[in-house]
Amino acid sequence: MAKQCLKFIITAAFLMIFNTSLQAQGAADVLRYSLQYPSYDPVSLVTPGVSDATGFGSFQGNPAVTALFDESFFSFSLSDQYVSEDGTFRGNVTDFDNNQVSVGNIGFVYKVPTQQGKLTIGGGYSQSHDFNRALAVTGRNNQSTITDSFISTPDDSLFFAAFDAFAIDNVDPDDSSSEVASIFRVDSPFQGIDQTSELTERGVLGEFSAFIATEFLKDLVVGASIGVISGDYEFRRDFLESDTQNDYETQFEDENGNLTGVDNILVEDRIDASFAGFSLRFGAVYQLTPNFTIGGSYQFRNVLNVEEEFNTAITNTLDDGFQFFDDAPGAFEYQIVRPARANVGITAKDLAGVTISASAERVAYSQGRIEFNEIDLQDAENFENNIVESNLEDVVNLRFGLEYKITDQFIPRIGYAYFPSPTRNVDAERQFFSGGFTAEVSEDVNFNIGAQLGVWQDENTLYTSDFGDEFAQEDVMHLNIMGGFTFNF
Repeated sequence: MAKQCLKFIITAAFLMIFNTSLQAQGAADVLRYSLQYPSYDPVSLVTPGVSDATGFGSFQGNPAVTALFDESFFSFSLSDQYVSEDGTFRGNVTDFDNNQVSVGNIGFVYKVPTQQGKLTIGGGYSQSHDFNRALAVTGRNNQSTITDSFISTPDDSLFFAAFDAFAIDNVDPDDSSSEVASIFRVDSPFQGIDQTSELTERGVLGEFSAFIATEFLKDLVVGASIGVISGDYEFRRDFLESDTQNDYETQFEDENGNLTGVDNILVEDRIDASFAGFSLRFGAVYQLTPNFTIGGSYQFRNVLNVEEEFNTAITNTLDDGFQFFDDAPGAFEYQIVRPARANVGITAKDLAGVTISASAERVAYSQGRIEFNEIDLQDAENFENNIVESNLEDVVNLRFGLEYKITDQFIPRIGYAYFPSPTRNVDAERQFFSGGFTAEVSEDVNFNIGAQLGVWQDENTLYTSDFGDEFAQEDVMHLNIMGGFTFNF
């Protein structure tokens, strides 16, 4: 134990003078912060708002459509996001779920009185995306251990934390310059380990915007919006490795000379991020006939400034109950360049009470970027952006919506969206099935509700190591229910 205490002192000295670098930031963040699901408000959740005024948040599809609203109104809604995932790992399937509640939208649309033409202004908040995910896995791994992933470069604080917690150790304990290996590989060949993990992601990305739309020429409406994108992201993962078969019983010697081994190693990963940026979009809608409109919009590339705090805590519990612990906390600021979005749409309106809308959105995910502030991280920045460019696809997202005005007091609607996979190596195409209705509560108050079920498959990289990368397959069911009121004035 004296030798182990000496190692604690040496590695602690390294940590005191070491400047923490990257631990949580990378190419995956570009996709995470660039994705958007059909959302915005209870009506736009179901039907696209590129060529017709659907709900308050349709300005995010095309700000010009806000001139097509019939009345001025105030809108408010809440959003309940629920996710359930089947995680497949080492032949086992584990179900896990999570949910969160947030503001869906709040804002107003005001139709300015004019002698001719149309002029509309408005502003408020509208949800753009949520990060709600949940994954649990369990299985016996005879190939690798998460502690293998800690064998990294000497300038990585996580390496030293794992060393202090004895998740990794020198193969020759009498030689501090000897090879470093997982604690499960030091005394004998690796014999396997039981692994259990639970992961959740939470948070919302939304936009505070002001918009304006006017009839520039007869039957031609143009509009623009400027906004502040903001939100938060939370990542939590507990990864437990347990020696349930008592394969590792002699790694340590207590003060009485008795041998003891590892009972379990718990790795707790935490990320808390907040972000903000600006958005700018322009759009136009042209009324071909009283019943047909076409529209298009363009949202410019924008930059999110991300502030992140992260930590990995490692607890090594021995068979006698003694624990080794260390962690690798850090904070980092970086930027995500989100790709531009181009939308086109067409609407056939009020055909015997039926309105049909369709839209297509092109997103150049491969042109997203991550940017680090420090000049000495330029090589890391280039490396991550090469991964983005070679692994992310440019896609065209499709949306369709249909509503039927049964009466002026009740309008049901259904919708469908197909989002191709934004990744080249993982088939993660998304489908969204939605439905909802608007019901009149009183002459100037309407109740709106929309429900959207998203289904797709995904892949999660649990960890990477020289002994092989470990992946979990995910079958995702994502449900977003938005409900609220509009008050005409």
